[in-house]
Order: sequence, then structure tokens, then C-alpha cells
Amino acid sequence: MARTGITYEQVATAADALVGQGEKPSIQRIREQLGTGSPNTIHRHLKAWRATQAPPERRAARLPDELAAALAEELERQAAAARAEAEADALEAQHSADELSATGELLEEQVEELSARVEALESERDRVTGERDEARSALAELRERGRELETQRDDARQQLAEARNRVTTLEEQRNEERDARIDAQREAKTTDQARIEAERALAVAETRTEAAQQQAEERAKAIQEERQARQQDAKDHKQALAEQREEYRERLAVMEKQLQDAQKRAQEAEKGQSKAEIRGEALAARLAALESEQKDQQRRREEQPGLPFDDEAKE
Repeated sequence: MARTGITYEQVATAADALVGQGEKPSIQRIREQLGTGSPNTIHRHLKAWRATQAPPERRAARLPDELAAALAEELERQAAAARAEAEADALEAQHSADELSATGELLEEQVEELSARVEALESERDRVTGERDEARSALAELRERGRELETQRDDARQQLAEARNRVTTLEEQRNEERDARIDAQREAKTTDQARIEAERALAVAETRTEAAQQQAEERAKAIQEERQARQQDAKDHKQALAEQREEYRERLAVMEKQLQDAQKRAQEAEKGQSKAEIRGEALAARLAALESEQKDQQRRREEQPGLPFDDEAKE
């Protein structure tokens, strides 16, 4: 914003005050009187003030008439020559002063305009710096969330390993029960052969066989119920993992939205300053790398947890 210059009235008042003090008005003295003002502006107003001032009266000396006439004639001739030369010099000096004054005022306007532009650029620089700090803060938050996701991924892997161990234990128990049924069948076959040899032995063998079969059926039923319970637990765990994966997807969507906002702020910062543009691009590249890494981690989590449950369904 251009500042307000001094007026002609201020310069004229200061000049009159200096004349009243017996001093000659000059640009520097008037500027000291006012305490402010452009030298070019003071020169222009001082020139206008001087044009309004009447020349001072001169008091003639008392000389003899003949000498005064001769002296007056000579003085008039020399004064005319000096006046003509002085007027020419004054015109040239005035022309130069006017040009310098106009040039000085133009330069002052340019300086004021440049000062306003510098203030605007400094304001823009502060705004871009603030947005850069916000982008850095957003990046730090994304990194922290990435670490949280890695921790959750490790927990999911641990739970998956525990589920696999539980399935392995169930399979071992199932094999043991199957071997027990085979043994019971063999024992029943041996008992049938012994029944041919003796009725008493047959009765004993039938009793033992029925007891063994009943025990085997009870054990088989218990194993089946436990297996169903294990399968239900595995199904519930699989559902929990699916819900957790959905939560991970939602969190990733939020992170992608934050990434887009950070990229948008970086793009706006590019318009203000070249350094901010370079840092914004670096931030976008690092965020893209983080996003790619998180997507790879999410894809691996989605591919790995389903394998044990699919194998059990096939059996």
C-alpha cells in the first residue's frame, strides 16, 4: 500500500518558518523541520513556493549623477549578460531538477510497490511453511499408524499359528481314536473266532465285544462332538479374522484419504515456493511407498490366514 506524501501546505509553512528565522529554505532544512518527506516531493513543492515569492527590494547607494549614470549603464549591461547566462543555467538546472524529481518519484513508487510485493511473498512463504509443517505432521501420523498395523499383523500371525497348532492336535486325537476303533474291531473279530471254540467263551467274548463297542461308540461320539466344537471355534476365529481384515481395509481407506489431502496440500504449496514443491513431491513419493507397502502387507494377510480352514473343509 503506497504511503501518503507530504502536501504543498506543509512545505510552504516550513519554508515560511525558516525565512522568519532568518534562514534560507532548502530541501534538507525543510525535511528536518517536518521530520519526514521525500526529497523529490519537497523539491517540487519548494519550487512552487519560490515561484510565489516576490524578489527582495534592493536599496540603491548614493553616487554622483554622472558616475551613477555610467555605473548604472555598465551595471545594466553586465547584469543583462549575467541575467541571460543565469537564466539559461537556471532553465537547464530546473529542467534537470524536474527530470530528477520525476525519476525520483517514479523510483519511490517502484520501491513501495516492491515492498508490498516482498510483504506478500513473505506472507505466502509463511503460509507455505505452515502447510509444509502440517504435511510433515500428517506423515508422522501415517508412520505411527503403519507401525500399529504391523503390530496387529504380528498378533494375527500369532493367532493363526495357535489355530494351526489346535487343528494339528485335533487331527492327532482323531487318528488315535481311529486306531482305537481298529483295535476294537480286531478284538471283536478275535472274540468271534473264540466263540466258535466254546459257548462260555463266546458269551464272555460277546459281552466284552458289546462293552467295547459301546465304549468305542461313546468315545467316537465324544470325539465327534469335540471336533464339531473345534470346527465352530475355528469358524468363529475365521469370522473374527474376516472382520479384522475389513477393519484394516477401512483404516487403509482413511489413510488413503489423508494421503490425498496431504498430496493436495503439497500441490497447493508448489504454487508458492520451489523448495516447498520439492519437499511436497518427496512427501508424496514417500506416502505412495508407504501405501504400496501397506497394500502388500494387507494382501499377504488376506492370502495367508485362510489356508488351514480350507484344508479342514476338504477333509
